[in-house]
Amino acid sequence: MPKTNPYNVAVIFLHPACNMTCTFCITEDNFDAMSEAQAVELLKTLKKEKFTNVVLGGGEPFAWPGDLVRLAERAKGMGFLVQVGTNAIALPKNFESITGIDRYVLPLESVDSAVHNKMRFYKDKHQQLIMDCLQRLRRAQRSVTISTIITKVNKDGLKALALFLKELNQAQPFIHAWHLYKFISEGRGGRVNAEALAIPDGEYTKVCNEVKALGLPFTVYLRKDMYHSKTVDFFWYQHGKLQCASVNHDTKILRKMTVPFV
Repeated sequence: MPKTNPYNVAVIFLHPACNMTCTFCITEDNFDAMSEAQAVELLKTLKKEKFTNVVLGGGEPFAWPGDLVRLAERAKGMGFLVQVGTNAIALPKNFESITGIDRYVLPLESVDSAVHNKMRFYKDKHQQLIMDCLQRLRRAQRSVTISTIITKVNKDGLKALALFLKELNQAQPFIHAWHLYKFISEGRGGRVNAEALAIPDGEYTKVCNEVKALGLPFTVYLRKDMYHSKTVDFFWYQHGKLQCASVNHDTKILRKMTVPFV
């Protein structure tokens, strides 16, 4: 990594495996599962490089063979703000009380359960699972970032979702930010479903700007290109070697990403 580091957020891809299927998934399978020892050593390096915020992701981090809670607590003890990007299926009991995790990054594609569950397959009940998690985190006053992938399937319901999040956040503010991602036709899901999901750049910008015009009480980020960020860097192991996106000029290698920017 360069001595002059413009990044302060490190996204750590712990492994590629996931416990659900999403139509838009951009994850590839060609990177390694990181050992817990490798992850701890990476945290030490990130600390030296002046990163202040880590996002533990995958794949699905709670399906990682290592002890995710222990790793989060280790990162917290090192002074990082610790976030976990998760689909919430394998959350541990009393997840809202885990002190080593400062913020959860949760997906919500629509306030309409049929629309959300059409994009995210999990026994036709994933949307309700996310809603329940949000309520529990709200009651516990735990910070949350929401991520939404904009596709043909859910774009017309984006305003309704915005108004729902605004109301949910009103009495007890707990939503840190909302990230609106443009669908990218890559990965094990996105590549085969491109025709059914992709929308033009102009349409993506239009629906997102309509949401931003609502003046929501949390920051709304437009993520037209989820492969790049001025403040977020990405780390993973591939063929036994640590990889860092900022020093790799082949942007195709960033097709590991399954957690949103924070």
